[in-house]
Amino acid sequence: MTRLDRTKRINPAEADNYAEVGRRLLLAGRAILERGDPRHAPALAILGVHAAIAYADALCIHLGGRKSTSSDHGAGLRLLKATMGSRLSPQIERSTQRLMAQKDRFEYQGYVATMGEAAALFARAERFGTWADQVLVSMRRAG
Repeated sequence: MTRLDRTKRINPAEADNYAEVGRRLLLAGRAILERGDPRHAPALAILGVHAAIAYADALCIHLGGRKSTSSDHGAGLRLLKATMGSRLSPQIERSTQRLMAQKDRFEYQGYVATMGEAAALFARAERFGTWADQVLVSMRRAG
């Protein structure tokens, strides 16, 4: 059985709020990309990571009524995997894991991302967000 760290119960009706946070973070990141100023690359990377976290929370809340509250960044991904089961493909899981694994590097370790690194990370976050939005819409239709 997958180990689940600390979680918090959240009303599934609030899942859309978390997805909206993810959408707005991606929108802010697109504005940074359009500007093209490499000084904003670290912010772009952080926006991508946080957008993915918001979307993962939205999925966990919508499907399971819980979100991770653990300080371990991998806990959210473990909860997502446990909540989604086979609906989370190995490809999405690996891509999301690589994305979320960068949180410490960009936020806490003083690493200054290049625009190329940040743009690649952000593109991964956008793909995850698109997939998550599709899953949320299909679940609403089915439910």
